[in-house]
Amino acid sequence: MARTISFELDDKVVVVTGAGRGIGKSIALVSAEYGADLALGSRTVAEVLETAKEARALGRRAEAWELDVAKLASIRAFVDKTLETFGRIDVLVNNAGYNIPKPALEYSEEEFDIIADVNFKGAFFMSTLVAQSMIERKIAGRIIMISSQVGVVGGPLRAVYAGAKGAVGQLTRSLAAEWAPNGITVNAVAPTFTRTPLLEQAIKNPQFAKNLEKVPMGRIAEPEEIAAAVV
Repeated sequence: MARTISFELDDKVVVVTGAGRGIGKSIALVSAEYGADLALGSRTVAEVLETAKEARALGRRAEAWELDVAKLASIRAFVDKTLETFGRIDVLVNNAGYNIPKPALEYSEEEFDIIADVNFKGAFFMSTLVAQSMIERKIAGRIIMISSQVGVVGGPLRAVYAGAKGAVGQLTRSLAAEWAPNGITVNAVAPTFTRTPLLEQAIKNPQFAKNLEKVPMGRIAEPEEIAAAVV
């Protein structure tokens, strides 16, 4: 049977947010292995520059700039710079995420806002600005949200994060329906516990660490496994 689906990304321009470490870095490098050129963003500039360096070592074009997805001005500047540099965006991976595990009664307004802004607001405005560029250029693009299983099932010490990721799930469904006539697909990958700096910090809390016992395979996922699902 002839193959009808290609997983090659030759000369596609892929944007990955939160690409300095963990899942985002793995998605970026696997995309490069499959032929993509990369525009990478993160608040941790030194880390995302290193990711770009590793992607270039794979023979691909890769640029990295500071990006704070909690701020619309930063998102606009990043998208504009990407379009100025590459001329187009074919794929967006909304990977940037943030969490502060703690009891719901203890969250401050500032903590609530930063979790909601990074996980939901950032995904919304990254998606709308990138989709606008796709529609203007008649590109049948791809947008992938990195959500979380906790956005579906919930869990203790993650009320705000779970709420934000749950909102990302509904955002994905809504944007998928709205932009389908333009040939743009919007999907989400919702990992469970994955070996990232964010998780390593979270499991220092003994109560949170107990959640790992619920994983049927008896281990946490590796970032490369999530990247494989995305690409």
